Amino acid sequence: MHSKKRIYFKITSIIIITLILLSISIGCELLPREEELLPFDLLQPADVTFITMQPERGTIQNILKDQATAISAVQYNMTFENRSGYLAEMNVTFGSIVEEGDVLARLDTGNLELDIRRQEINIQKIELSIAESRRWGGQRYAIQQATLDLELANLTLQQLTDEYESASIIAPHAGEIVFLGELRIGDYVSARRTVMVLADPTQIMFEYSGQHARMLKYGMEAMIDLDTNLTVPVRVSMTANEAPVEERDRYRDTIIFTPLDQDDIPESVGLGRRFQFSIILEEKDDVIVIPRHVVSLFMNQHYVQILEDGMRVQRDLVVGIVTNQEVEVVRGLTEDDVIITGIER
Repeated sequence: MHSKKRIYFKITSIIIITLILLSISIGCELLPREEELLPFDLLQPADVTFITMQPERGTIQNILKDQATAISAVQYNMTFENRSGYLAEMNVTFGSIVEEGDVLARLDTGNLELDIRRQEINIQKIELSIAESRRWGGQRYAIQQATLDLELANLTLQQLTDEYESASIIAPHAGEIVFLGELRIGDYVSARRTVMVLADPTQIMFEYSGQHARMLKYGMEAMIDLDTNLTVPVRVSMTANEAPVEERDRYRDTIIFTPLDQDDIPESVGLGRRFQFSIILEEKDDVIVIPRHVVSLFMNQHYVQILEDGMRVQRDLVVGIVTNQEVEVVRGLTEDDVIITGIER
């Protein structure tokens, strides 16, 4: 009985061991075969050639280029100075060219013209009466009284004439209308309201308004291109610091260029036209200057890649003037350093 159990146990053990070995054999067939290692020389990196340059000393300029508008240096704010009323005449439009003495606008004066004419006739009658009295030897008292009446009549005429002229805007100078208020015939106009602005087109200056205006200082010189072949020098003549207190807000972001010689400005330069100017904001000579495209910036730190003992090394820089094309290196490079500008494979 025991011998049968031992035989049965041996057979069972053999079967189990056989199954285990068979499973291991099948599993090994499912595993990927180990790839052959490449020869060592095929794993070497490809040869790399660095494109390089060396820093050079030179001059760097930070130049601002923008546009300025031609305006007149002499302008007149035209108003009805001492009289209010309803607009009766508007004899100009925006851009009109006027001559000295032209009537530009007039208020309704009612019967004032007729009153002036009546007074002129009254004066003529008094003058005739005095002449007639003197001719026929009239009484001295009567002649003196008539003379006083004539003086009084002339004063009245002058008052009427002044009143009439105060109802008119008359050009004090030849020029161009560069501003015209939005007024229509019949609109009420208060005294001292600016109705129009008259500018002298022979006295030209240039106005620049922009984000760089605060960088420009009084006295700085610039060049302005008035034509393809005509560039003239101008100077900053007005900034917020030089402006009257009441106009400083206006000049906060605006400056004025004045020609060094007004005779340089041709008559073809019309008011309101825009012209390109250039002005040097910063300039340094005999400094290390490198192209801007080789300089990188990270966390407010400028740096370049240099070649040192055949290896690529990062070098931090302290920079000065920075333009669109160039960078001034204050510290970090010498003329003997080799800057990596690119790679050739």
